[in-house]
Amino acid sequence: MSRGSGTVRAVFAHRPGAAHIAVAALASSVWMSIGPAAALTAGPASFTVGATLATFCTVSATNVAFGTVNAGAPVSNTAARVTLTCNKGATVTRVALNNGANATGTQKRMREPVSGSFLNYKIDRPTGATFNTCPAAGAGPEWNNANRIVATSLFTTTGGAKLINICASIPAAQYPSAGNYSDTVQVTATYN
Repeated sequence: MSRGSGTVRAVFAHRPGAAHIAVAALASSVWMSIGPAAALTAGPASFTVGATLATFCTVSATNVAFGTVNAGAPVSNTAARVTLTCNKGATVTRVALNNGANATGTQKRMREPVSGSFLNYKIDRPTGATFNTCPAAGAGPEWNNANRIVATSLFTTTGGAKLINICASIPAAQYPSAGNYSDTVQVTATYN
């Protein structure tokens, strides 16, 4: 910003053999004012945030531990659980167990590795709306690929982890060799 008037003039001249530049300026008073710049704002601008959530489930299980068992005595264990975790609205058409690594037909069996003896056991399919009720030991249908659980109802109103009882039992009147018996059972969930 200037106050008053003035003239600025420049003269450029060139002579052969010597360079000469002359600048002449005539100016009356020049006045400027510089202050803080005013804050400027841009925007607002908008953007969207989005995600596509896929139906997803995981399955895990705790081990069944019968502990020390007397030969010939029936034993049951309903403390172990299958944990099925899905998002809300998942359609779980099948939660199934295989018959284990030592089965004969559909009979689940634990094996003692030293003697090679087998100890039969059952895993009954749990009942009830949340699959937490075990039938009397050995009285229910065997939980396997044929007698599977349809767990869609567990995820109708909420998603997250749902616990399903493992209703395991050892039938009476078995007298194999003493030792440590075990088996490995796989649980799978089919969903969409």
